[in-house]
Amino acid sequence: MTGRILGYDSSNNTGTISGDDSTRYKFSNEDWRDDTPPQKEMKVDFETGDENCAKDIYLIRDKEAENSSTLLGLVAVGITFFFGFIGTFVSRLFIAKEPIGSALIATAIHFMITLLVFIPILGWLLFMIGSGYFMYKNFILVTQEKQ
Repeated sequence: MTGRILGYDSSNNTGTISGDDSTRYKFSNEDWRDDTPPQKEMKVDFETGDENCAKDIYLIRDKEAENSSTLLGLVAVGITFFFGFIGTFVSRLFIAKEPIGSALIATAIHFMITLLVFIPILGWLLFMIGSGYFMYKNFILVTQEKQ
């Protein structure tokens, strides 16, 4: 049967799954069969046990969403590469949907790194390293799953 995790309490390693049959099933961490820890809203495949308990629970991965996320990550890298600190702002605020405060702090830091381009050789090297870091970080922020 398939369903979605309604909630998971990591302190006592128990949770609840809403099955496609509209029944709620309790489960514990011993029944989880995936490397990724269980989280709310994950789609899962499971077998039913006694007293509405779920067992042998596997995460169902959404390949289409993962591909879309990767594509958005590459867009964020391209925007950051071509537009520098402005690309960092756009990537973080509009694509990764970070709060404006976090996006502004990262943009300000990227702007300061951009100013290093006026220092010959060492400044250019630091600018390239810093810009590469922000391209990587923006990719990670866009592709990670939202909690």
